Amino acid sequence: MAGNALDTFRAQQEAVDAIHQRLQDVASLLHRINTSVDAVAHNSDYKQLLAREESWLREARNTVAELSDWRAREARQLWPRIGRWIVAAMFALASAAAAGAGHAWITRPYVAEINDLRARIDFAEYVERRVILLTPSQRRQFDALMEWPTPPRRTAIPHK
Repeated sequence: MAGNALDTFRAQQEAVDAIHQRLQDVASLLHRINTSVDAVAHNSDYKQLLAREESWLREARNTVAELSDWRAREARQLWPRIGRWIVAAMFALASAAAAGAGHAWITRPYVAEINDLRARIDFAEYVERRVILLTPSQRRQFDALMEWPTPPRRTAIPHK
């Protein structure tokens, strides 16, 4: 048992030495990290960069807040704006309807006259086609029935 306890003690001593060595390594590493962090913390370029980034973040926060306020204001003002467009569209439609009704009212008397003229033109075109197709004897009979007035005689204008 004495050898066994001594072996256990030696194993514990080796474990403690290993742990001690590890702690020294960790302490050395922490010292190097601390030195590097201090070097970075005291570097003026990094401080300026951090200050600029902080100001950019403040500006971004202000911009986002302003945009959010603008969106909320726009949402509140949406219906009044839509209302104005609806009123404008209704006015345009009413104006177009009034113009159409006015045009129809103004042109109503001329519709009957235009229809009468169309009927006369159709009849005149029918007579014209029929006259073109007449034979010479039918043409003589037609001229006799029509009793055309004699055209006035032209007189010669004396030359100066």
